Order: sequence, then structure tokens, then C-alpha cells
Amino acid sequence: MSSVAVLLFLLAGFASVLLFLLLHGYKLIHRKPEPEYQKTHAEQLAAVAAPKIYTESAFLLQKIDERRRIMDEYRHTKITDEYYELVFELQNGEMLRVSCSKTAYHDMPFRKTGILTYSGGRLMQFKTTEQVISDEYSLR
Repeated sequence: MSSVAVLLFLLAGFASVLLFLLLHGYKLIHRKPEPEYQKTHAEQLAAVAAPKIYTESAFLLQKIDERRRIMDEYRHTKITDEYYELVFELQNGEMLRVSCSKTAYHDMPFRKTGILTYSGGRLMQFKTTEQVISDEYSLR
């Protein structure tokens, strides 16, 4: 009787291993790799390079403003979609277009050479011997 019990014990063990492999073997063979480390939102924002700040000698060539004027039947007007742009000639002869605020646009002097500071196509500061014009929106 003991040999029959050992045989049944071995057969039950073999059957359970076989059943386990049938049920879970596919998952073990075709296991998906571990997902890569996912960066947090703050880490992703930090990884994005902020626009570089450039400082160069420049001469103002043009002022460009675009505005949309809306008039109603009573001749009341309102201006929307204001956009102000300055065109500078850099010391190396290249032309540079930068956007700016309305205040900086009106304060900017013609026929003055100065030190232009800009970042990502946006005026930050223009410094001449007489005055310093800073763009209030780019300093935030």
C-alpha cells in the first residue's frame, strides 16, 4: 500500500505541475517587459529647455503694429487683436524680428544703437545711452 500511496502522491504532484504550466505557462513565456520609468509632470517640464536669452548690439529699423478695429452702427470703435513687432539690424548684419508690448513699442526710439536682450522671439530689454526700455510681459 505504501508504494501505491507514493505513486498517487507523485501523480498528484505531476498533475498539479502540469495544470499550473497549462494555466500560467503562456504568461511566463510571453511576459511583457517592465515599463520604463515614467517621469513626473514636473520632471517633464524641467527637461524642456527654456528659451535661451541673447544679448546683442542692435539698431532699430522698423516698428510694425497690427490691430483689428471693430466699429458698430453708432460709430463706436474698439480695437482687438493688437500685435506689436520691432525689426532690428544686428551687429553682424542680420535682421531680427521680436514681438513686444504696446508700451515698449511706443517707448522704443528710432535711430539709436543699443544693447538688445531677447528670448524666443520676444523683447526683454533694449538699453541705449539715454534710457532702458523693458517689456513688462517678458519680465514675468
